Amino acid sequence: MSSAPHLSPPHLSAPGLSVEELSWGHPLPGSGWRQLFSGFSLSCPPGQFLVVIGSNGSGKSTLLNLVAGTLRHGAGRIHLGGRPLHRLRDHQRARWIGRVMQNPLEGTCPGLTVAENLRLAERRNRPARFAAGFLISAFGGIHPNGGDRRRYRELLGELGLPLADRLDEPVGQLSGGQRQTLSLVMATLGSPDLLLLDEHTAALDPRAEATVMALTDRLVRQLGTTALMVTHSLEQALSHGDRLVMLHEGGLIGDWNAAEREYLEPAALRAMYGAAIVAPQSSSAADGSSAS
Repeated sequence: MSSAPHLSPPHLSAPGLSVEELSWGHPLPGSGWRQLFSGFSLSCPPGQFLVVIGSNGSGKSTLLNLVAGTLRHGAGRIHLGGRPLHRLRDHQRARWIGRVMQNPLEGTCPGLTVAENLRLAERRNRPARFAAGFLISAFGGIHPNGGDRRRYRELLGELGLPLADRLDEPVGQLSGGQRQTLSLVMATLGSPDLLLLDEHTAALDPRAEATVMALTDRLVRQLGTTALMVTHSLEQALSHGDRLVMLHEGGLIGDWNAAEREYLEPAALRAMYGAAIVAPQSSSAADGSSAS
């Protein structure tokens, strides 16, 4: 019988994220080069829920892609605990990183049922079979048995999700909010050490957004995982996470811990967008964070 889905804290202290002296750029259309990150450093202490904001082109999603390995940096180091993420292959990083994308269609397989999607997510944490040949091993074991179905029903019911009664329904028939909820649960199966959230509520209506954010807060706290969330919503930025940072053109221009964030207003943050003035040093640096 398969082991139960893990949604309890996997360890007393999840590994922290460290980005050191990161450099990355890209060619411009026609000719030229844009150097976005140059000697960029940022550390996220173990178990911290870090929210990242900034104007378009500031480097928010690029930073997440560099951490996830979707993009390769030119220089620098990215560590999760003692693991050098920049040296690992995709299937190795998948063991420790969960990710939810902006588009609800990207995190699930529409032709498979809710239960089959959850089964696939569990298999992500079996690196030997994945490395040997994902397609062969996955299609040989995506069909959940009776025990799997009971566990999934209990898991979703414990989280208060109506999907517990829709395990046999193809995911393609779910609403965008329901699919994103499922994507979030799938990303946290196996208790990843790092959770990456890339504007994961941007495509949702306000009601679905509130549901997904409430679930996000609950899962991050319950797992004790280190989390990095990119958002364009200033309301989310001011009400979620332990720490808030603002990027501009690949640099850090604001860094506030939860207590300091209480004094911020959306209008004040909006006025900072595109500014090149570095905000006063936050006490979060005393917790091991730094940026340049």
